[in-house]
Amino acid sequence: MRRKTLDTHRWKASGSWRVAPGRNAPTSRPKAIGPLSALGVLRWALGLLLLCSLPVFSQNLNQLQQQLREAERLQNVQQQRIQSLNRELAQLDAATQARLFELRSLEGEISRLERERAELSRQIKLLQSQVSETEAKIQALETELTGLKGRLAALINSLHREQASRYLPLLRAESFTDLAVRVRWIDALGARQTDLIDRIQVTVASLQDERTRLTLLVKDLNEKQAEREKRIQAMAARRQTLQGVLADLRQQQTGRRVLLRETLVSQQQLRQELSRISTAIAAEERRLAEIRRQQEEERRRQEEARRKQQAQPRAEQNPSTNAGPVVDLSSIPRELVGSLLFPVPSGRISAPYGQDGNDFQEISGPSAGSPVQAAADGVVIPPILYVANIGYTVTIQHSQNLITLYTNLQSLQVEEGQRVRRGQLLGYTGGGALIAPEQVWFRVGIINGGNIRYVDPSAFY
Repeated sequence: MRRKTLDTHRWKASGSWRVAPGRNAPTSRPKAIGPLSALGVLRWALGLLLLCSLPVFSQNLNQLQQQLREAERLQNVQQQRIQSLNRELAQLDAATQARLFELRSLEGEISRLERERAELSRQIKLLQSQVSETEAKIQALETELTGLKGRLAALINSLHREQASRYLPLLRAESFTDLAVRVRWIDALGARQTDLIDRIQVTVASLQDERTRLTLLVKDLNEKQAEREKRIQAMAARRQTLQGVLADLRQQQTGRRVLLRETLVSQQQLRQELSRISTAIAAEERRLAEIRRQQEEERRRQEEARRKQQAQPRAEQNPSTNAGPVVDLSSIPRELVGSLLFPVPSGRISAPYGQDGNDFQEISGPSAGSPVQAAADGVVIPPILYVANIGYTVTIQHSQNLITLYTNLQSLQVEEGQRVRRGQLLGYTGGGALIAPEQVWFRVGIINGGNIRYVDPSAFY
C-alpha cells in the first residue's frame, strides 16, 4: 500500500495560509481571507496541525484489512477448488464403477467362451479318435480286400492253366449224385469268394462315408473353436484396455484425494489465519480509537490553553470588552445567520454536536464516497487544509458572521477563492484515515469581534 504523506503548511508574513499541493489538492493560488480575521482560522488550524505531528496509524490497519480481503479471496478460491475436486471425484467414481461393471461382464463372457472352447476341444478330440478308428478299420479291410483279390486272381489263373483238366474231378465221380455234389461245390467255392469281396467293398465304402462325415464334423468344430478363440482374444484385448483405464482412473482418484486433503488442510489453516487477522483488526481498531480519543483530548486541552493565553492579554488591554457577555448560541438570532442546507444528501447525524466534547456534528452519508454540498452561498476561503488522518478541510464564508467547515473530504470539486452556490458539490467523503469513509465533520462557526465560536449546526437546518 502506498504510504499516505502529510502535506506541509507554511505561514507567510502576509498573514495568509498556503497549502502544499498533495493528492487532489487545489492548484490555484490562495486568496486573502478578507473580512474574516486570520486569527480565528489560525487557532483552528493549529488544532489540526496537532494531528499532523502524530504518526499515521492507518497503515497497519489498512494492511490488516488488505490481508483479510486477500485471505477471504483465497478462502473462496479454495472453497471453489474443493467443490470442483468433489465433483471430479464423483465423476471418477461413476466412471470407475461403469468400467468395473463392464470388466465383470467381459470376464463372465470370456469364461463362458473358454468353457465352450474346452467343450469343442473335447468333442474334436473324440471325433478325431473316431476318425482314427475308422481309418484303421478301412486300412484293415483294404488289406483284407487286397488279399482276397490276390487269392481270387490266383484261383482264376489256376483255372485257366488247368482249363483242360477242370472237368477231371467231375469225371472221377462214381455216381450221378456224386457228380452233382462236386459241381455245386465248385460253383459255391467261386461264389463265396465273389460274395466276400463284395461285402468287403460295401464295408469299405461305408467306412469311407463315415470317415468323410467325421472329417466334416471335425472341420466344423475346428471352425467353431477358431471363432471362439478369436472372440476370446478380442475380449482379452478389451479386458486389458479396461484394466489400463481402471488403473488410470484409480490413479486420478488417488491424485484428486491427495489434492482434496491438502486443500482441506490449507483451508483449515486459512480459517485460523482469518480468525487471527480479524482479532488483530479488532485490536488495531480499538487502539486507533483510543489514539483518536487521546488526540482529541490533547487538541481540546491545547486549544483551551491557547484560548486562555490569548484571552489574558486582551483582558488586560481592554477590560471593558472582556467584561462583556459571552457569545453563545442562544444570543445569536437566527435572522443573523439564516437557514443552512444539510451538507450530505440522504445523510443522517451519527454523532451530535458536543458529544465527547466535539465542536462538530458527525454526519454519515449513505455509503463511502458520499457527495458533500455547500450549506449556503459563499466563498471558499484559504487555507484548504489536508491532513492524512482527517483528509481535506474546506472552509466557506457565507457572511460577516458565519462560516462552515467540512472535514474528511476527498476528490475536491472547488478551490480557494471560488464562489459557490447553496447545494453545490464540494467533494466526497472518505479523505482521512482515522474517519469513517462515509462520514463528514460539519462545523458552523459564528464570528464575533474577530473571534470564532463553533455552535450546534442543528439550530440552523
